[in-house]
Amino acid sequence: MRKYIQKVGLLVLLAMSAMMSGFAQDDAQFTFFPWVTSYYNAGGIGEQHNTLCFTADYNNKYLGWGDLSTTAITNDSAKHTAPQDFLFSVESYLKKLHGSLGLVLVHDRLGFYSNTGIKLGYAYKLRVGGGNLGIGVQASLYNQKLDASGLRPTQEGDPTLQQLNESTLDLDFNFGVLYKTDQWYLGLGWTQITALFDKKQALRLSGEHGSQRSSQLYLHGGYTWVMPFNPNWELLPQALVKTDFSTFQWEVLVLARYNGVYWGGLGYRFQDAVSLAFGARPFYNSSNIYLKGLDVGVSYGITANSLAYKKNRSFGDVEVVVRYCFDIYKPEVFSGYGNSRYIYKNRY
Repeated sequence: MRKYIQKVGLLVLLAMSAMMSGFAQDDAQFTFFPWVTSYYNAGGIGEQHNTLCFTADYNNKYLGWGDLSTTAITNDSAKHTAPQDFLFSVESYLKKLHGSLGLVLVHDRLGFYSNTGIKLGYAYKLRVGGGNLGIGVQASLYNQKLDASGLRPTQEGDPTLQQLNESTLDLDFNFGVLYKTDQWYLGLGWTQITALFDKKQALRLSGEHGSQRSSQLYLHGGYTWVMPFNPNWELLPQALVKTDFSTFQWEVLVLARYNGVYWGGLGYRFQDAVSLAFGARPFYNSSNIYLKGLDVGVSYGITANSLAYKKNRSFGDVEVVVRYCFDIYKPEVFSGYGNSRYIYKNRY
């Protein structure tokens, strides 16, 4: 049954990837998407059993981009509009809750809009077959601001600019499921759920105008393949497909990891960037349990769209991720005699 689910999931990912075209980005985008699962899939909150995790990810996109090719924007102000995404998350598994709690703080900037959001969620964990299933929900609160100082009106008292509200506050909800084994995982996440049904005023707390965040659906999965010729090497292909229910986008990240410590590889986001990523878990083999959970990575993305050929062109993306996890519960030790069917009954 497990092999059947695995094959079906991978086939779905490949089939959806084959149908992809352009995508109007709304949520922040990260090359290291496997590190920030709880951002787009509430079921991934606390995916690492018995741990407390802190994750920070910073993505500076389209370096050097300084011309948006529009008469409504001055060149000086355009130099400050390259997208930047920053995320910080805290998540932990709690035995008494039979699941995990997670907090995500995110700030992203696109053009003259900046979004600051907070997500608070819970994922129920249970043992299914040979893996762990997480079913999660999140409440998200986003503040969106428009910096109109960089806009040049076509006429004095331009009514279009007057209608734009400088700040809005939106409340929404997210849902997700994630099934994970030691060898593979498959997840489905849905963000900004109510925005799909009420695109004009979906739980808006303040402001009457502005850009409503769109509802987005994510399908993602990955596999860990131990090289048969050398068990010290592992290959980790991972994919993410997303849609706002009108357009699609997909991205892949293929990493090779040596001895559980050093890793590196290539990533590709459709019609956006080709990325080179590398990093390490420097204390992975250390006996100090408070050091072995450190994981750091850096990536550089080469712009793979029209922005790479403009006069003030993009020189690529730079992203840095840092994750630190440590066990908050002692390892479970089973001893004595009993029915083996109940050994894992109370793992979650």
